[in-house]
Amino acid sequence: MKNTSSKITKNKTSVLELINQNNSLIFMVFCLILGFLAGVLIFKTKSIAEGYYSKEFINLYNELNSGFVLAILNSFLEQLPFVAAIFLSGTCMVGTVLVPSALVVRGAVYGMIFAYAYFTYGLMGIVFSLLILIPSAVISSIGFILSSREAVGFSLSLARLAFPETKKPHIEQDFKLYCMRQLFVMIFFVTSAFVQGLMSVSFISFFKF
Repeated sequence: MKNTSSKITKNKTSVLELINQNNSLIFMVFCLILGFLAGVLIFKTKSIAEGYYSKEFINLYNELNSGFVLAILNSFLEQLPFVAAIFLSGTCMVGTVLVPSALVVRGAVYGMIFAYAYFTYGLMGIVFSLLILIPSAVISSIGFILSSREAVGFSLSLARLAFPETKKPHIEQDFKLYCMRQLFVMIFFVTSAFVQGLMSVSFISFFKF
């Protein structure tokens, strides 16, 4: 019994340590999910003209139906404003507020797209999302979460400069490291665009919207 209780205690401790070590990552996941739920609620309240959703969804469908190369390019360009917003937000002291906000907005965009597909096209919209939208969105979301964590971390380093009593970070070295890590995260966005192009060219012919 003692061995069992000690093992349970150790497991609980390891879980708490894991959460403590990755609290910023967990917070980013929470922001993305919060944004997604907000996007679904915004769509359901019809607070924006219904024609707006229809137009945007048809534009998305046409972009995905434009061929393999153009589908990849359009997917990457669609992500680029959020990538730039998160990166630039990380280079200022208020990035700890701006970065989560950008992540919430990104999640809201996902939420509105998936909500429109489901509530407008039913089962066909669900299948369309599962085959073409979600695989790319999952990869892209991982990239946004990792990018946001790095951006908030560097923003906090900049914020420490405002407090004379704290130990000054090596900003030049930290910025180089920040850029290298953000460059690495770009692999997720490129992969996401490639996957969406591949899934589009494979399955888009089954859907007529």
